[in-house]
Amino acid sequence: MPKFSIKKLNEIKDSKGYTFKEISEMTGIPHSTISKIFGGFNNNPSIEAVQKIANALECGIDDFIEYEVQPKSPYYIDRQTGKIAQDIYENPDLRILFDASKDLSPEDIQAVILIAQKIKSTKR
Repeated sequence: MPKFSIKKLNEIKDSKGYTFKEISEMTGIPHSTISKIFGGFNNNPSIEAVQKIANALECGIDDFIEYEVQPKSPYYIDRQTGKIAQDIYENPDLRILFDASKDLSPEDIQAVILIAQKIKSTKR
């Protein structure tokens, strides 16, 4: 049965570099409540609070869910990889990478994007 994952929640927060205070300000949720949710002291946050946090972290609620078996994307190894690939597809400068991206991990795709952006910025 799927369950709310504090670990995943904190991983996403850390990857975005946000503090509890910043998330509190972005969501309008009191700092103490944010601290309790991210600290695992509120194991049953309201769906409204979770949705506000997901919006602030630019992800979906299901990114905070721990599944016994991770749902599969029909084309990508996971949902995050699919989202990154969509971003690449929608950016004309990165579109050439789209076909190669489906078999890469999210970290590898991010590395390729950074390299491409670095190359483009040094050509100017």
